[in-house]
Amino acid sequence: MRRFSCVGTLTLGLLTWAQGAGVVVRGQAVQPLATDTVTMAKTSDASPAVFQFAAETAGVLTVVVRGTDGVDLRIAVTDDLGQPVVDGTADRDLGGDSGAEQVTVTLPAAGEYQVRVTSFSGSASGAFRIASGWIAFPDAQAPADPDGRPTNANALVPGTPIEGDLNPTGGDAWDWFVVTSDTAAAVTVLTEAPVGDLVIEVFREGEYGEATGRSDQDMDGITGNESLTARIEAGGRLYFKISTAFASQGPLTYSIRAGLL
Repeated sequence: MRRFSCVGTLTLGLLTWAQGAGVVVRGQAVQPLATDTVTMAKTSDASPAVFQFAAETAGVLTVVVRGTDGVDLRIAVTDDLGQPVVDGTADRDLGGDSGAEQVTVTLPAAGEYQVRVTSFSGSASGAFRIASGWIAFPDAQAPADPDGRPTNANALVPGTPIEGDLNPTGGDAWDWFVVTSDTAAAVTVLTEAPVGDLVIEVFREGEYGEATGRSDQDMDGITGNESLTARIEAGGRLYFKISTAFASQGPLTYSIRAGLL
């Protein structure tokens, strides 16, 4: 749960789709995720296959893919902003087959979700089969996390340390922060925690599926002490995600601060 005031909501174009026809969002073709049937699709590292799923309630979604062209596949189940949900990624190469992946994930609330199937960086594009199954299960509903989405990120003002807390086992898996700057600069974000193993990730505005930088270096041998530096453009925003290295961790508190150089 957060302990801070948050910045104004950032307006983003959400994914939409029409029955029977895909649409294009950010250069990617989007199509409905079919359940209880096997369909064919194509993907590449540069242009992932994106499927949309509308959950009317909380529940459990299973996605299975099998490559047909020797392509190395990955699955990511994300929210409508493109950030993976808890335990929503898979790159296991089942049975030694780099194109064999599957994931079962709890969707904690009704809403729009995405399934992204990409090929591993550097591998060729290829075709794959995909199937999914859905179990509506309202008992899986989880409380909303006030700062669990980048659109509700807390303003991290350079030079002003603040305190936060996480509780992965209690549904508070990560916190989002945003840093703004009127001038081009290097932003350094630091965390300190007496208990727990923290991770810092940085994301560009509107691109929350894959971090552009990550820190899990355990500074001075302390697992909660992390530091990450990234460049920010004049008038730009950088989004920092604070999470734990292990989802089994219980409640912990930490301090976070930022500096501009």
